Amino acid sequence: MTRHRRRGQALVEFSLALIPFLLLLMGIADLGRGVYMSNGVSQAAREIARTTAVHLCATSGTCTLGNSSETAATINTQKTMVPGLGDPSSTITYVCTDVLGNTLASTACTGGTNFSGTTFIQVTVSVPFSTLTPILSMVAPSTLSATAHIEVP
Repeated sequence: MTRHRRRGQALVEFSLALIPFLLLLMGIADLGRGVYMSNGVSQAAREIARTTAVHLCATSGTCTLGNSSETAATINTQKTMVPGLGDPSSTITYVCTDVLGNTLASTACTGGTNFSGTTFIQVTVSVPFSTLTPILSMVAPSTLSATAHIEVP
């Protein structure tokens, strides 16, 4: 065989090996991005729940869970740290619960103990997630979500 034909064979073998290697490399990067976003969503839920438990309501107006300026500031901080949290399709929900997880009226979330015991704030954060690798898009979730429960002091 001539040297020219061997170089052509190496080029074909390299191109055949390059495609699975790049898919594997992109998949690893995509998986890392998914783990990063999942951890970020969990941390955002914990931070928002903690701030909401400490600052239940705005100082003026009606008491709606999550309408305090401190909670809004925490949400804005988390939006800069978690990709996709600022999207219109992302959601943050607030629920007042008792120790058993039963939903209470938001006016019952005053802290201390009430007729059902200690009250908790449950915050659920959901963020859309899409993979870049075609193979992972078949098994990856389309939404990352996390829930945090924090006792109202």
